[in-house]
Amino acid sequence: MFSGFSEIDIPLAGATIHAKVGGQGAPLLLLHGFPQTHVMWHVIAEQLAERYRVIVPDLRGYGDSTALDGDMTFRAMAADQVAVMRALGHERFHLVSHDRGARTAHRMVLDHPEAVLSVALMDILPTLDVWRTMDDWLAKKYYHWMFLAQPGGMPQALINSDPVMYMRSALVGLSGDVGMFHPAAMAAYESAAGKPSVVDAWCRDYAAGAGVDLEHDRADEGRQFDMPCLILWGTKGAIDHHVDPLETWKAWFPKAVGQGFAAGHFLIEERPEEVLAAVLGHLEGTG
Repeated sequence: MFSGFSEIDIPLAGATIHAKVGGQGAPLLLLHGFPQTHVMWHVIAEQLAERYRVIVPDLRGYGDSTALDGDMTFRAMAADQVAVMRALGHERFHLVSHDRGARTAHRMVLDHPEAVLSVALMDILPTLDVWRTMDDWLAKKYYHWMFLAQPGGMPQALINSDPVMYMRSALVGLSGDVGMFHPAAMAAYESAAGKPSVVDAWCRDYAAGAGVDLEHDRADEGRQFDMPCLILWGTKGAIDHHVDPLETWKAWFPKAVGQGFAAGHFLIEERPEEVLAAVLGHLEGTG
């Protein structure tokens, strides 16, 4: 995995960010989601590095990154990654993202639009739209949105009694099958889940997503960006059950293009060749 990539740790004011870096060309930042780590990108990172300078970090609190100040808002996570890219000499860069990483990417565009050349968002709806469309069907699919956001350390205590079991159940709940994950990738996800600090970060992340992140998004609702934007999703998942993902995202990115794949939530690992082709087409189309 990640042949030709080097590993770095970048200390920031509120976090230390662990990342892998490889390739040459225009800078490209890849952001992962829950309950994974940067390792999820192993299926396409080396191919992307043949054309781009690829930076693959763990979000603060996830994997081998740490959240020193306990702030797990998307605003903090976005600011981290802009600081990482600047530390590496990249003032502007392309952004490809999935799940919580895609929500971080959306916030990055809102807070730091000058830094983002193009953005790809995979298998999410805008956070406001998720909560607006939350009904009994979606609540069963996304029960973790409510569970992880509970206060008082309750979800942390329950998960830490068997963190690997919980992580695997989260993967199954969102994908239907853990068999599609590479054994080395699964080992990395299990290792991360075994850290109480990572479990705490998961919970703080979702608590922010049910609270202050919504306040931030409501304050920015109505803003639009004309940057190139790619929307991808799995048609076997949940996000196109109530609304059209592409049309929904056009409220923020009027020029967005995209498509669904016959996959679940983890479409990058389930359909890597198709996702890679779509991402490369998007990036090459931005010039």
